[in-house]
Amino acid sequence: MTMTNPEAPKPASVWEVLPLGRSAWRICERVRAESDVSRLVAYIDSTATGSLDVLWLRSPCPTRTRYRNLDEVLADLDAAIIAPAPAPAPAPPHAVRPGASNG
Repeated sequence: MTMTNPEAPKPASVWEVLPLGRSAWRICERVRAESDVSRLVAYIDSTATGSLDVLWLRSPCPTRTRYRNLDEVLADLDAAIIAPAPAPAPAPPHAVRPGASNG
C-alpha cells in the first residue's frame, strides 16, 4: 500500500476513506447520512517522513495521532469504537475529622 493511494476499507467496514488530494484523506462513517455532521470521524495528513497524522473529530476515538499506514488507523478506530467505555471511578469515602460527629 502506498501513502498516496490507500487501499479501500474492507466491504464490511463502516468506515469510508475519502481522498482530499494526494496526501490527505477523511474518514466518514458510512451508515450516516451525507447531511449528518457526525458522519465525519477524522482527517488524515501524510507527513514528509511518510507517517500519517490523524485529527480525531469525535469520541470515542483512539488516543494515538500518528500512524505508519491507513490499516493501522482503521484498526485503532475499530478497537476504540468496539471497546467498552471504562467504568467511572468510585467516589471517595466521606472523610470524618477526628472528634467530629457523623450525624
